[in-house]
Amino acid sequence: MRRFARTLGVHHSTVSRMMRGSRRMPSRTIAGIARRLGMSRAQIDEFVIREDEAAVLQAIARPSFRPDCRWLATITGISVDRVNIVLHTLLRAGALRMRAIHQWELTNE
Repeated sequence: MRRFARTLGVHHSTVSRMMRGSRRMPSRTIAGIARRLGMSRAQIDEFVIREDEAAVLQAIARPSFRPDCRWLATITGISVDRVNIVLHTLLRAGALRMRAIHQWELTNE
C-alpha cells in the first residue's frame, strides 16, 4: 500500500482511509490521483461530481441536518456553487424532495 500511495503522490494513510470509506477526498486530491492513473478530464469531472453527491447525501441524512446550502457547504467542504449544482441534480433525479423551505427529504429513487 505504501508503494501504491507513493505512486499516486499521497500518504499511505490517505489511501487506507479512502479504501475503507472513512475519508472523503477533496476534488483536488481526486484530480491528482486520477491524472496519475491516466483518467481523462471527463472521467475526473464525473468522479468529482459523484463524490460531491455522496457528501451532500450523507450530510442531508445527518440527524443535525439543516436545509441550508451554506450549512451543507460548511459540513461537506464543497463550495456553495457546487452544493447548488448537486442539489439541482438530486432534485431532477428525484433523489431529493423539497416540500417546503425548511423541509427536505431524501427519497429511495
